[in-house]
Amino acid sequence: MNGSNPVNYAQAPVLAATISTDAIAARTWQAAAARVLVDRIGNFVAFGAVVCVVWAAISYALHAPDYVLPTPTEVAAALVANGGLIAGATWLTLWCTVVGIAVSVCIAVGLALLFVLSPLADRTVTPLLIAIRSIPMIAITPLVVVLFGRDRWNTIGMVALLTFFQVMLAAKRGFDAPSQSMLELMRTCGASFWQTLLKVRVPSAVPFVFTGLRLAGSSAILCAMFAEWLSGSPGLGTLMLDAYSKQNLGLMWAAVAVSTTLAYLFFTLTIALERAVLDRSGT
Repeated sequence: MNGSNPVNYAQAPVLAATISTDAIAARTWQAAAARVLVDRIGNFVAFGAVVCVVWAAISYALHAPDYVLPTPTEVAAALVANGGLIAGATWLTLWCTVVGIAVSVCIAVGLALLFVLSPLADRTVTPLLIAIRSIPMIAITPLVVVLFGRDRWNTIGMVALLTFFQVMLAAKRGFDAPSQSMLELMRTCGASFWQTLLKVRVPSAVPFVFTGLRLAGSSAILCAMFAEWLSGSPGLGTLMLDAYSKQNLGLMWAAVAVSTTLAYLFFTLTIALERAVLDRSGT
């Protein structure tokens, strides 16, 4: 037709092959992430079944009363009877943990990037961070409560404070991972600092950041409950303390089981996200 661009039919097979390759790659990283989730959740369910069997056997052999060691069936009954209460506390703890981890990652990556930009900042700020990290958290809890209050922001602040250090160290190591020959090649090609950062340093740092995120994520739920224990903010930690104070050990152990499952799922999702991102980017 007049005025229209000519169609190059010779390129059709190439375009079809490209689209097919992209679709296969997308399915590959999605399948890899799903396989990680299925395998690890299956292992956790099997492990939980073994623990319940051993737990029931110990409780039966010792003839332990309910106020000392409730049986798995009693814990399951408490979980069903208090499902709404446990679900609300779980949501609060999970929300604070996710927001705290997000704040932690932003601060950690920002500091790691600052240390790459300024070796002077690295030499001056890192000892201060190490000193802060080495202080027992119970000693600075009153200051955290004054800064963030006793509501959920206290839990978020505590999670961010307790988890950012691992992510920061991992991100810093990742930004410094490219070899000098690679950095020199980028300078020879006329690349700016930001081009080198985006093309070389950031792809190199991604696996390291996920390593730090795995380490932080495995303890993030515990950090959130620790903050709830100290400050009294609502969540699974406070629910456990209240249940224990009322000698409702079935509810307490139900909350413990939920928190353990939540921590494992959080850790597993981090691994699956890492697998998906690395496979998608070809790192």
